[in-house]
Amino acid sequence: MFKKFGSLALFALLATTSLNAQHRRDFRREREQLAREERAEKRRMREERGQQPGAAYGTNILRVAPLTVMDVGVGFGISYEKILDKNQMIGLILPVHFLISDNDDFFSGNNNSLSNTQTYFYFTPGLKVYPFGQRRVTYAVGPSLMLGYGGGKDYQYDYLTGLTTDADIRKFRLGMLVNNYVNFQLGPTFNLGLELGIGVRYLDQERVEFRDYTRTENKDLDATGQFSLTLGYRF
Repeated sequence: MFKKFGSLALFALLATTSLNAQHRRDFRREREQLAREERAEKRRMREERGQQPGAAYGTNILRVAPLTVMDVGVGFGISYEKILDKNQMIGLILPVHFLISDNDDFFSGNNNSLSNTQTYFYFTPGLKVYPFGQRRVTYAVGPSLMLGYGGGKDYQYDYLTGLTTDADIRKFRLGMLVNNYVNFQLGPTFNLGLELGIGVRYLDQERVEFRDYTRTENKDLDATGQFSLTLGYRF
């Protein structure tokens, strides 16, 4: 009797142990399966987030800058941008700026104030990197080459005569900018943007043409900057 009872108890213990082990194995498999499904779902959501902006927004952008400020003056500009890659994280931008510098020179000797206006043309091609892709509020950063040329009438000191006289001035500038861009996408087509660039002028050449001779000066390395407010059309 006791032997049968002991055998039944041992069998029950072995069966219970086996069932517990099988349950633990099933639980581990279910937990691993759930973890795999969760990782796959997260991966799918990341891929969808990366694909949706590309399908929503065009890769060509035309912009008008009604306000552009540079160290030489204030004006306006236009630009074209092309998004280059499938994930829309790299862009090539080609901006052109027209700037006006209006200065008043005051001569204390005769209490006269003379006004002069100069116009400048700037071309600043560059690359834009979108670290977070394309969104409703998008940030980008990138380098730009700065080429500037222009001038007009100015009042300059003539070292030959010792007088300040009317002269024709021309400036050529070459430098680099690091630009920061913030773009507010108002829909699939229209956007509003702010641009701020800080850089260095490597070449700053000034040619002053007096009545009897021409004077050319090469200025030292100097800091430069740019700010623009833009309105864009995307297609």
